[in-house]
Amino acid sequence: MSLTSQITNRAQEAQDAIAKASANAAARAASFAEDVSAKVDNADTALATVAQQSRDVAEKAKTATEGFRATVEDTVREQPITALLLAIAGGFLVGAMWKTRS
Repeated sequence: MSLTSQITNRAQEAQDAIAKASANAAARAASFAEDVSAKVDNADTALATVAQQSRDVAEKAKTATEGFRATVEDTVREQPITALLLAIAGGFLVGAMWKTRS
């Protein structure tokens, strides 16, 4: 075998190794891109679910607050003296707690 043919064979082997490594790198990059894409899709789905749950909780809190407000207003209208006494007692308790912290 001549030196020229040996060099040609080595060059061909090097080209084949480079082509194989390049194909392997491309396959790994494609696999990585697919994994990242799937994880982003999962994150988007989870974010949408959390957003919807947050809206649901906010709506329930708003409804509960409106119901509580209506109940307090009705109670004050029906029993104003009791409501006044409860407000005074609450103020006294808050003042007593405030005083003990100072």
